[in-house]
Amino acid sequence: MEKFKIHDLWVHFPFVPYPSQEAFMSKLLEGVNGGKNALLESPTGTGKTLCLLCASLAWLDLEKRYQEIPDLRVINESVPLPDNQTYYNEMSVPDINPPKSYKIYFCTRTHSQIMQAIQEFKTTGYQHLRSAVLASRTHLCIHPSAKQAGSNLDNKCRSLRKKSKCDAPNPDINPDIEDLQKCRRCKSDHTCPFYTNFEEMKKNKTDEPFIMAGAFDQKSLIAKCKEYKVCPFYMSRHLKEKADIIFLPYSYIFNPHILKGMNIDIKNAIIIIDEGHNLEKVCEENASFSIQVPDVTNCLKELKKALECVDDEEFPTDVEEKHVLELIKILEKLRHKLETLEPNNAKNGQFCISIFSESGFTKQDWRRLLYNLKEITQFLGGKELKTEGLKKIVNVVETVFYLDSDDCDGSQESTLEKSFVLYKEKLTPEEILKEVEPKIFLWCFDASVIMKSLQKQGVHSFIVTSGTLSPLLPLKRSLGIPFEIELINEHVIDKSQILALSVGQVGNAKLDARYDYREKNKNSVYSAFGKLVFKVAEVSPKGLLIFFPSGRVKKDCLDVWSKTPFQHYSSLYAAIETEKVIYEEPKLSSDLPGLQKLFGQKIAEPNSKGACLIGVLSGKVSEGIDFKDDLGRAVVMFGLPYPPYMDPWVIHKKKHIREHDSAEAEDDWYQAQAIRPVNQALGRIIRHQGDYGVVVLADVRYISNYKIIRSLPGWLQRGREVVLFPQISNRLKNFFSTIPSKMKDIKRRTEIQQEKIRLRHRKEMEVEQYPAYDYHDLSKLKIVETKRKETLCTEILNLEKKLQDASAATALLLLEIAMTKDKIGLTETTTTAHNCTDYDSDCESTGDGEWDEAIG
Repeated sequence: MEKFKIHDLWVHFPFVPYPSQEAFMSKLLEGVNGGKNALLESPTGTGKTLCLLCASLAWLDLEKRYQEIPDLRVINESVPLPDNQTYYNEMSVPDINPPKSYKIYFCTRTHSQIMQAIQEFKTTGYQHLRSAVLASRTHLCIHPSAKQAGSNLDNKCRSLRKKSKCDAPNPDINPDIEDLQKCRRCKSDHTCPFYTNFEEMKKNKTDEPFIMAGAFDQKSLIAKCKEYKVCPFYMSRHLKEKADIIFLPYSYIFNPHILKGMNIDIKNAIIIIDEGHNLEKVCEENASFSIQVPDVTNCLKELKKALECVDDEEFPTDVEEKHVLELIKILEKLRHKLETLEPNNAKNGQFCISIFSESGFTKQDWRRLLYNLKEITQFLGGKELKTEGLKKIVNVVETVFYLDSDDCDGSQESTLEKSFVLYKEKLTPEEILKEVEPKIFLWCFDASVIMKSLQKQGVHSFIVTSGTLSPLLPLKRSLGIPFEIELINEHVIDKSQILALSVGQVGNAKLDARYDYREKNKNSVYSAFGKLVFKVAEVSPKGLLIFFPSGRVKKDCLDVWSKTPFQHYSSLYAAIETEKVIYEEPKLSSDLPGLQKLFGQKIAEPNSKGACLIGVLSGKVSEGIDFKDDLGRAVVMFGLPYPPYMDPWVIHKKKHIREHDSAEAEDDWYQAQAIRPVNQALGRIIRHQGDYGVVVLADVRYISNYKIIRSLPGWLQRGREVVLFPQISNRLKNFFSTIPSKMKDIKRRTEIQQEKIRLRHRKEMEVEQYPAYDYHDLSKLKIVETKRKETLCTEILNLEKKLQDASAATALLLLEIAMTKDKIGLTETTTTAHNCTDYDSDCESTGDGEWDEAIG
């Protein structure tokens, strides 16, 4: 484990860090040291996750030790004393403020990325710190009956946690995890044994197998819980209470309802947002909603069903029949108002509040009404009755009135007016004929609504990081809170490890993916792009990635390839597949692991030409997946994924930015929406310092549009070349034929550079006041010294007591001597100097007084 110092803090790292990794950790520590927010961009493949963990945990580890041993802060932050002096004799001055308790929340987009982060955590030197992973019941529940409840899982779980009223079950018998048998008497499930066992374990404090087991990911937590037959969902919530670092999805922090429902305390938290390029969208979506009139109708049906059950003994005691009738009346009014809402006529968010208020959800009553809705939802869910409509209305009401809650920052009226838009979509004639129901949206266009509310709750630092945060200015504007620390980092690779080519034309056909040109010249544009892909597939080894700006463009292009004859092949598609087997991005996320496996197996086959994977920008393949080494030796990018210009959401988002900022800010935002997905996809092929690959940018805009070129990653811009189509083959052949020897040279240079860094780290340790200045060792030393001081103090107290006892015995003996003298008629003749009666002072009797006999 390598140790080095950054900002006077010793960091443990699994290997010698690259300069870019040290720069990244330095900026992170600059942020957390000062309680500041940071935007940190570092290219994919530079070890961001490991740097985030090691630097933040080093800081947290020291802060925890400061809390355990307050004098340690004095020792570490004081000027060194001469060799013959020590700090251990100094007494620390108690702080009038209680020490802050810090936690790290490590947020990322998907559960697979969380698992990757936990695996990285296991390689650090900070596994003595406690960790936890959070996920929903859907991911963690192991009860066989509950798992089959689908969308009603939460309510099923709640009903299974209640005590059964049936006297048939034997409480000593726990069903096997896969046992689906129900009670023979009441024909239903009883109390969940996994939850019961968990509660028993918590009550008896026998949770050491989990507390002391180290880092869990979802799979290992579930396996451990199955072994002990306890509930993984509630165990994960239990572990988070004492955890130092918690791994969780974005929504657990940035969805205010989940944050509150999971009882997540973010005061003094360091919130790390990995892959944070989507943060603006995440915040806005969590403050928005969509609803259709049938949702309200379903809710009314469910309330009427609840009305039939008010006499049920399990019906909520504080919800009466009149309360259910009140809700039915309010929702009937709300349905009418939504039905009569004018399509394609946007209103500000304040109008949404007026609709709900006029229906009956007033500022005075909405909390009470929401409580009743939730109680009824839980009751019906426990009965395994439909609750989809109720859940939808609960979510909508919570979102509408979130701004009126204590957690939100700012005035409800002003924020709704300037940051929200209510919009009802206009249906096409075809949709009207099909009786499609229009959607009604409340759009939030201001991510700061969420960010400011979190900051208000006492967050210590936000650390937002990604390989593609640039351009930073639009992101900073949208998030709306100060970001004092910024970094656009260098890559760990040498520029010779990447070949970046821009191609704007194939023969006479222009490669222009802009909508108008593409639609007018569909066959020529798509055929030209197919010929380019064929040429790259013919020359590049192993894995080839192709990305389209949208699913529709991908479909249209593949259709043209399938219908276009090419050379002696039946079609362009067949020609490309002759060089590399083609795989397409699946529609369902659940099918992605299987596709990745097939793709990898094909590439690994002996004498295989490789495989080609076709995906969509901002899709399942373009983000969060490693195509390292042979899995990705070339990537071809067609076009840019600009949001649809005439989409109502885009129109109103651009209008919002223009009205509240500037036309320039509007253009910057629109540009950023297109370039960030491109940069994310480009980073799929360079995953570590020893990786290499080719990037082909197929669009005239990658040649002529300076604003787009300037927004590409710095590591790609440095060596980018503009080439003609006939040059492609030779450029690729030359790159792949010479790269093995170049990589050997790069490896040697890197080893020399790393050795220099290692020597610098050793010199830092040698000049330190403590040669092996390790906070772990120093803390242990301080504990030993503290115990030694306590032992010495105890011994001194014992000696003082013995001295007091001896003094008392001496006084008693002198008294007896005096009484004896009186009895026998002796008189003491001494000088004044011998009259010492303070036996605790330094004056002691010499014992040489003269005694004279008294004459009787």
